[in-house]
Amino acid sequence: MKTNQVAIIGGGPAGIAAAKSLLEDGLTPVIIEQSGSLGGQWNQGAAHSGQWPGMPANSCHIKMSFSDYDYPAGTPMYPSTEQVLAYLKDYAHHFSVDQHVRFHTRVELICRGAEGQYVVWTVNRAGERRTEVFSHVIVATGRYNKPHYPNTPGLDHFHGRVMHSMEYRGREPFRGQRVLVVGNSISGLEIASDLARNPDTTVISSARKPRYIARKMMLGVPTDQLAFTRFGAYASRALPPAEAAEGLKQLVLAAVGNPADFGGLRPADNALEAGFAQCQDYLDHVQAGRIRAVAGVQAYAPGTAVLTSGEQLHVDTVILATGYDLHLPFLHEELQLTVNLDRKHLDLHHFTFHPALPNFAFMGLFEQIGSYFVSAELQARWISACWSGACAPPTAAQMETGLQEFQHFRQHRGMTTCQEVAELISANLGVAPTLSRYPELAAELFFGMLAPAQFRLEGHGSQAGARARFERNVRFFMDGQPMQLTEQQLAQLQMLAARLPQHAQLQALMQQLQPAEAEAVA
Repeated sequence: MKTNQVAIIGGGPAGIAAAKSLLEDGLTPVIIEQSGSLGGQWNQGAAHSGQWPGMPANSCHIKMSFSDYDYPAGTPMYPSTEQVLAYLKDYAHHFSVDQHVRFHTRVELICRGAEGQYVVWTVNRAGERRTEVFSHVIVATGRYNKPHYPNTPGLDHFHGRVMHSMEYRGREPFRGQRVLVVGNSISGLEIASDLARNPDTTVISSARKPRYIARKMMLGVPTDQLAFTRFGAYASRALPPAEAAEGLKQLVLAAVGNPADFGGLRPADNALEAGFAQCQDYLDHVQAGRIRAVAGVQAYAPGTAVLTSGEQLHVDTVILATGYDLHLPFLHEELQLTVNLDRKHLDLHHFTFHPALPNFAFMGLFEQIGSYFVSAELQARWISACWSGACAPPTAAQMETGLQEFQHFRQHRGMTTCQEVAELISANLGVAPTLSRYPELAAELFFGMLAPAQFRLEGHGSQAGARARFERNVRFFMDGQPMQLTEQQLAQLQMLAARLPQHAQLQALMQQLQPAEAEAVA
């Protein structure tokens, strides 16, 4: 069966945002969702979700929202998984996305068809198979749904319970046990902290590479407002990676301290080598003795984990918070080879398009620090605008250059940040705020929350109420008061302007700020 509808594989936040953007631009989406509900990872209890009841989000609700729809009044700063799911369902209903979903339908295969189209094979829960030809396809299945298991010697012979963090559903089943949590990324820290609330559970947190640990709240505001800003995106362009990482390290040390100060493991001085993680109360549990931080595991034996320090730990359960592999088994082998798919990456122009795959797009399949909501919505709007004709799509030459840039990125970095992706995609779409138009918002546009409504101020999809929504959201945790540039922030902008002389918008903004420096500095 041939159709001009757009197939969207996955009904999580990315798929929902994609469908909504397509509808706005006059295209017809078909979300193909394997479970019985929208929400993706936030659909707690589904086989593809790694969340547990009551689990709080890692980003505040401003960053966990889309540009034109807020959470209900009274939502806590860091909403629970149930509240995020409710938001996504309300959003989908409000914008009629829920009328374009096929639930309980799994994609078995996608391959090229005739005339530049794509053939999609699906099966529903009744076992009924369907073959369709779509003119356009968006893959939005999520980055974190296939657990990565380490090949540590002896793991198969541990004899206790071994589980991946994706299987964790709360602390109650582990009462009275000695539990080893392997890994100190966000999931490892959150699970260890949740377990530590059991007074009768012994919690051991193992880290091969100790990280600097930020809290969700630092210096009285959400960490989203300090670390995930437009200034951070510009700094990543202006500064060498080591210098940018050192700046973040000093921020964390000033606001939180070194993990070793709490009895934890001391990270390497080189922030690029150590890396960063985030959890509100992990360090407090370490300091109180509820979590014991230990070195990495070099081997397992029956009932025992052997650390790189030589210490042997007797434990009942091992929880492997060891990350996820990129998993797109439904892509035909030819498509997988085209995008150079491996367990970590796929080669794309600006994380979205490939020049050899016209009318085919990918969303949210890159490793990113920070909430995916802002970057996913911008990807959705860019894809839709390109396919509807509202925005000129990237040329083949631009995409070839983008592929070369990504191949360098995957070799030297491999992980990006939400603010970098937002800057990149919003520039492509032409919806990045023209900085010189808003000198009075300079503090909030550079050092405030990356509130998504700012990408509705101008360009395709702009909305009349966007500025009011942006000001309300960016000032949400500031008692509604506008931010003023401090002397330190003005100096930081001057540094950026000096290091990015080719950035015309930044230069124009600085020309406006300099004459009014006395008034602008708090």
